[in-house]
Amino acid sequence: MVAEGGYRMIGEPAPDGAPKRVPAFLPFANVERVYAVTARYYRRSVLAEHLRRDLAAIDEYRPDVVVTDMQPTAVLAARLRGLPLVSIADTDFLSPDPLAWMPWSAADPTTLLPHPSALDALDAVATEHGLDPVGSIPELLWGDLTVVPSAPEVEPPPPAPPGRSGPAYVGPLYWDPPGAPYVPRAAAGTRRVYVSIGSGGMVADTALREVLAACDRPDLSVFLSAGFAAREWLHRYPNVELGGFTGITGPIGWADLVVNHGGYSTVLAGLLHGKPQVVLPFMSEQEANGRQFLADHGAGLVARTTEVEPDGRIRYVNRHSGATDDPVVPAADLAATIGEALDDATLAQRAGYARDSLARLRAESDLAESFAALLR
Repeated sequence: MVAEGGYRMIGEPAPDGAPKRVPAFLPFANVERVYAVTARYYRRSVLAEHLRRDLAAIDEYRPDVVVTDMQPTAVLAARLRGLPLVSIADTDFLSPDPLAWMPWSAADPTTLLPHPSALDALDAVATEHGLDPVGSIPELLWGDLTVVPSAPEVEPPPPAPPGRSGPAYVGPLYWDPPGAPYVPRAAAGTRRVYVSIGSGGMVADTALREVLAACDRPDLSVFLSAGFAAREWLHRYPNVELGGFTGITGPIGWADLVVNHGGYSTVLAGLLHGKPQVVLPFMSEQEANGRQFLADHGAGLVARTTEVEPDGRIRYVNRHSGATDDPVVPAADLAATIGEALDDATLAQRAGYARDSLARLRAESDLAESFAALLR
């Protein structure tokens, strides 16, 4: 997206290749576990290399402001070069709660994912370079300006650490391709369902097959946004239109119901447009988005939740068929949930609970001016 926008890229892009296989559900209890497990930031050698990379990019480009969406070595690099830092994050990255991503869990975060601490390594690398000790990773991630692309009605502000201002809410931030929004096709007299459940390693064909089988009804027109090449078996569903990344605004405005995996941008876009949603999560933060941003407000349904025992055992709970050890929600259960969402008029009414606030914040926010104010 950056390259297509005509902007200069510093450093090597990520190599192409097949996505890595990952578990059916990723139980990250907080942002520290994300850094430890996915980036291996408990290894000081890995941290040191990433910090070197970020410092090299800063030294080559010589920016006036560093903007990061929660890359901790970019935070350290900005501090080392004395540059103002803008952090963009949803509030569970910023919360000091050790179960910020899984408040329903009864397990210790390291019981769920027993990797060594990334905090210890980040603190050691920071102090080696003469920076202040890192007391907690959420505290590190607060910037001189901390931007939350949401509204307080959706996610209340977490407490700011000493010396930092509270978050600036700016409404949803998501990118659409240039030009008029893409509007999917629909058969006359049908209800419109927009499906966007991710792709690659997080979503296997098995999960997607169940979703499309659940939508295989003559009274539905379905638009599937997917980041992978069309599978041959998709053609068996005549009511499904397959699109790549067409942007969010067009399909979400077209839809009567949004079926998604709880990704932050899609959930917030759905709230901005006042669309009821069904969330099928594949990781803990997605489940939290569905539970807290939608279900708690009567604005959507979560097709499958989890129960976590103190010993770290995870049990899946399908909305209609109940507890199971199978991470894949069957089509019959999904069909019942989708039907429930389409038939519940109150769900559609409550889907716009934060619409006015999100739209107002989005219209009033001037990020360029906010960045410039850091330099005065």
